[in-house]
Amino acid sequence: MALSPLGVLDLSLVTDKLVDMLKACRDHSPMWKANGGDVNQFTIEVSGSAPDSVREKGGCQMTLYLFHVEQDKFQMNSPVLGKRAQTVPFQPLSLDLYYLLTAFSKDNYAHEQQAMSIAMRCFHENPIVHTSINLNLPPTSPVKEEFTLTMAVQTADDLARLWQSVAIPMRLAVVYRVSVIFVTPPAPAALAKPVAAVSLSADPTVFPYASSGQVIGTARHITFTAPNSTLLQHDVVDYDSFPATVAPKQDVTLYGAGLSQPTAKRVYLLADGAPEQEVTGWIEPITNPNPPPLTILSDAKIVLRLPDSIGLPPANTPPPGVYQLRVGSDTAKGDAVTYRSNATPFSIAARVDVTTPPFSPPLLTPPYKLHGRGFVAGQTQVLLDTLPLKAVNAPPVAGEFQILGAGTEIDFQPPALPPGRYAVRVRVNQVESDPSWWITI
Repeated sequence: MALSPLGVLDLSLVTDKLVDMLKACRDHSPMWKANGGDVNQFTIEVSGSAPDSVREKGGCQMTLYLFHVEQDKFQMNSPVLGKRAQTVPFQPLSLDLYYLLTAFSKDNYAHEQQAMSIAMRCFHENPIVHTSINLNLPPTSPVKEEFTLTMAVQTADDLARLWQSVAIPMRLAVVYRVSVIFVTPPAPAALAKPVAAVSLSADPTVFPYASSGQVIGTARHITFTAPNSTLLQHDVVDYDSFPATVAPKQDVTLYGAGLSQPTAKRVYLLADGAPEQEVTGWIEPITNPNPPPLTILSDAKIVLRLPDSIGLPPANTPPPGVYQLRVGSDTAKGDAVTYRSNATPFSIAARVDVTTPPFSPPLLTPPYKLHGRGFVAGQTQVLLDTLPLKAVNAPPVAGEFQILGAGTEIDFQPPALPPGRYAVRVRVNQVESDPSWWITI
């Protein structure tokens, strides 16, 4: 079962943390002569046991006993995880813990009171306790937690009734409240995505203009993680590109009308000054599950996935630049007629790979290296925000970059910049890649 990175699974971890605090305060108390005081140090045994369980051990026994737990009413429905409260069981159980702090020495009242003095001073000086809890949740384990530690005022009658329930003689005691302790809940399901766009049509145009099929435009939905994203507060940015900008091994949607008929069953790629290339093989299996032969099943759109490699189409994605797509038929391949629709533009960019865990900030660390596809020598620009770096053919120094690995790697070194965060931008043949990495100076 996946767990949320919050709270504790074991309440005894809180008790152990407080007991360790008391032991540290005991050993370093300014009351002792060794630390500059006037009291000879004596042994004080500190534990989280019940008061009656240590009475026969002898010496001075200090106990911090968890005797009562109640739900914290102020955090019952607070949005601790995410932007709103979760339903049970994903809303963490919020607790207030009540501890009975007491000291017992069978034949020395001064030892009892001196031990209590040390303990109360310790808790007074540490009203907020910080600790780390190991929930075995990589990469964020251990989880940092904090809680408040305050004296809970009790009347003499309340304490008398408490001691009567223990059935041992009453001793000097005080009650402390620890708040708020969250019990680790299961990881909640992802929230529904907010509305990204609303479309309203009034007297819409009826397509197609061309009865044999036509294309209208290209589009691509782009998602990336912003640099200030965290595991608890996801900062994921979504936007749409019209016309589409797409990189190798990414999808582009070609919209049109009449695309399911024989005269529009093939897709062609056009480049300036070059003959057309049929790229019907790029059609996604979702659109056409049984190629070949390929038949476009949707009348309004075609989803194409570009090949992973750079080279000559259709087996490869062409180098970055501005291209056009159109549909049609081909008598040379057995079609009854030859038809070509209008063309619509789209851009091919270099792909920059981002290799971080989900929702982790995409912050690049030295040595600075970018990996991907389509980094063409002589046509590639690397910018830090708006500051361009210089292309070189040797290992880069400050303010330079070098393309390696047949266009699959860029090594760069930032120049002297003021402290801050800078976006790493890549352009090839004037086409900019998707947002990918940031660096911190």
